[in-house]
Amino acid sequence: MLKRKIDEKLIFWKENRKQALLVKGARQVGKTYSIEQFGKTFDSFIEINFADHTEWIEPFASLPNLDTFYLRLSAIAGEKMIPGKTLIFFDEIQLLYRRREEMRKEGKLPAASLDVVSLMKPLVNDGRYRFILSGSLLGVTLNDIFFHPTGYLDLLEMYPLDFEEFLSAKGVGQSAIDYVHDCFQKRVPVDMPIHNAFLEYFREYVLIGGMPEAVNAYLETKNLYTVQTAQQNIIALYKADIAAYRAKNEEKLRLREVYDAIPSELNSKNKRFVSAHAVTPAYLKNSNLQDEFLWLTAAGVAIPSYNVDEPVSPLSLAGNRKTLKLFMNDIGLLDTALLSTGIREKLLAGAQEINYGAPYENVVAEELNSHGYDGKLFYYNSKKHGEVDFLIEYENHVLPLEIKSGKPSQTNFYNHSVVNTLIKLYDIPEAFVLGQTNLKKETDRIWNLPLYMISALQN
Repeated sequence: MLKRKIDEKLIFWKENRKQALLVKGARQVGKTYSIEQFGKTFDSFIEINFADHTEWIEPFASLPNLDTFYLRLSAIAGEKMIPGKTLIFFDEIQLLYRRREEMRKEGKLPAASLDVVSLMKPLVNDGRYRFILSGSLLGVTLNDIFFHPTGYLDLLEMYPLDFEEFLSAKGVGQSAIDYVHDCFQKRVPVDMPIHNAFLEYFREYVLIGGMPEAVNAYLETKNLYTVQTAQQNIIALYKADIAAYRAKNEEKLRLREVYDAIPSELNSKNKRFVSAHAVTPAYLKNSNLQDEFLWLTAAGVAIPSYNVDEPVSPLSLAGNRKTLKLFMNDIGLLDTALLSTGIREKLLAGAQEINYGAPYENVVAEELNSHGYDGKLFYYNSKKHGEVDFLIEYENHVLPLEIKSGKPSQTNFYNHSVVNTLIKLYDIPEAFVLGQTNLKKETDRIWNLPLYMISALQN
């Protein structure tokens, strides 16, 4: 059984919060499994999965009042409804809202019709039961209804396994993970045997990624073909979602082309997403692809990083929303999408003669995204000075992050002239260069960190 960080958050919610809970996240990141395991901590657990039981969709898609909700719920699981001891879990709720939209277009949705989310306020006030809602594509499907039951619905985002969760799955003890965090906080080198082991674990993580099905397949079989098959199935599901949730054929094709182009654009020299390279010219006549970028981000299947002209806080105001990099939501999916390049075999062999920039930048984007920087990733690019891979706001200042996939030079340091320039021009207090080295101080403001230490950066 994979241990996930969300497990502790769910326990905290149970013990400290009275609100209902909405768990968001891309398909196949493990939401349902974690909530089902959490349900075992209650005396009674009711799961309403609208994907498994499509006959339940319409009865819960349109509700006139709270009494009708309880009546319909009791018809499904009345004997399990124990006041004060029951968790009720509505899964795949995006299907409800897809059906509501269909009913609205068909003229079958009453004006005063309620939905499961809008009922959370009276249900929480009623207090007899605890509620968790979950589903995929909620950022796309629910639009602005997150704000409807203000104060009555907590939000929790779930991601693929991060590096620390991967370590735990492999049996690495928490004490070793805490030790690495402690080294980062104290700015001292990691013990060399642990450093070498963590570098190897990190390379393994870059090979496998964090999708639970792929991680389980790897742990059980050590067969990369099995892992690859699981990842290809997930990519196929994402493409099926695109077909299901975009109405017009042209929109579906354009969005699919954008998603399919993410790996090749990341593998290009500058890694920026260039629409003209990625999409059929006819699709660009009436669209600058902003909607497509937003859809993939809201669906949780892509991670954006926006260009800034100046590394000044707040980065969100300095960012250019039309110039961006798009990363896959899981490094394992990127590896599978890049199979034809032989990247997985080269990673496995530890080949040093190639550039691993795309996978290493992608895994750093994932780690930052799942550690509090969701929607807060930026990079610097200037014709005059050059490019820095990532900029984040960390401990009240802008922090440049330069990612190095190869070995350092003979001086045992990496070249990072653009970082040096930014530090001087903008009086930036510190910068991190992440690569194959141990933690060490290069200058008063520049630290070299091992790549695996990206997991220590928390927002």
